[in-house]
Amino acid sequence: MFTIIDRLLIREVLKALLVILAVLLLLILANALVRLLQEVAAGEISLRVMALFFGVQVVRLIGFVTPPAFFFSILWVLGQMYRNSEMAALNAAGVGVLRLYRPLLLLSLLLALVVGFFSLHLYPLAKAHAKAVAEQEQASLQVGGLRPGSFNEFGQGRFMVFVGAMEGEQRLGDLFVRYEREGKGGLVLARAARMELRQDGRFLVLEKGYRYDGDPGSDGFAMGEFDTYGIRLPESQDTLRATSVELMPLSLLLTSDSLRLRTELQWRLVTPLSVFALMLVSVPLARSLPREGVYGRLLVAIVFYAVYLNLLRLAEDWMEHGQLPAWLGIWWVPASAALLGLMLYLADSLAFAARLRRLLSRWP
Repeated sequence: MFTIIDRLLIREVLKALLVILAVLLLLILANALVRLLQEVAAGEISLRVMALFFGVQVVRLIGFVTPPAFFFSILWVLGQMYRNSEMAALNAAGVGVLRLYRPLLLLSLLLALVVGFFSLHLYPLAKAHAKAVAEQEQASLQVGGLRPGSFNEFGQGRFMVFVGAMEGEQRLGDLFVRYEREGKGGLVLARAARMELRQDGRFLVLEKGYRYDGDPGSDGFAMGEFDTYGIRLPESQDTLRATSVELMPLSLLLTSDSLRLRTELQWRLVTPLSVFALMLVSVPLARSLPREGVYGRLLVAIVFYAVYLNLLRLAEDWMEHGQLPAWLGIWWVPASAALLGLMLYLADSLAFAARLRRLLSRWP
């Protein structure tokens, strides 16, 4: 049964969490959306692929941003309660700091389940689906801006294609191609074309046409007729980089003995574990005096999270390269943060301080 204090704390922390999440997601996703729109405008990806990439970014960020957002929301709410002397009133009523952990542990459990579902299952699944659709469309004539009745620009104007007509789903007709290579320009006219996806890139294979190299009237000008002529299209930006390990489902990671796969599994598990670890640190870190500065411990919290995030990256790299034993892996970072939170709580506890003073008084 939840008391008024529990409901108040849950409500205030959730409100602060939603605000922080919204701000962080808007800031990060705005930059991602601008990059995706630039690629769409350049004809490198379609609107369908852009929507999939953007959805994958949302799923990834929800799992990545929720632990620090929860951490700072607790700091903000409890910090306000300390500065407004509400915590002093609660202590006078018999509600200590330890009592605050009950609603926060419940919130941590719910958030860990949601974040774990996103990071362990939904994100790899969405990423694999988006990558498969992108690779499928890369072999299609409608990717790369090759659309009939319009000029399509690549490589900041160094490669331009005009498509006159669409002949079926995989062929184009009446093409005009202008390209610039090693400082020299060229033109190609072709009756038809098709797209071929090879190991070394995408190629526009032109059929039955004429090729003009150089400037007319110059010594290097040349022209010729061809039956088949292939032009490699400029590479699109790799918006959704993904290795085969990142796309593997959770079931395969759990049954594998590969060090790389075990590293990937632990990296996915770090996100829900971080929810609990950061919550344990946030409660004692939020403690402040009524007249203490607003940003004092907030700066300490920012530095702490920066160190925590860098330790996670280092632990992942150390485990992947065998510099740490496999049993230690990455989980020691959130475990160390949780231990630090316990030590901070004991250091701030009045009962602990009293016992420590009695112990020191007995020391000769």
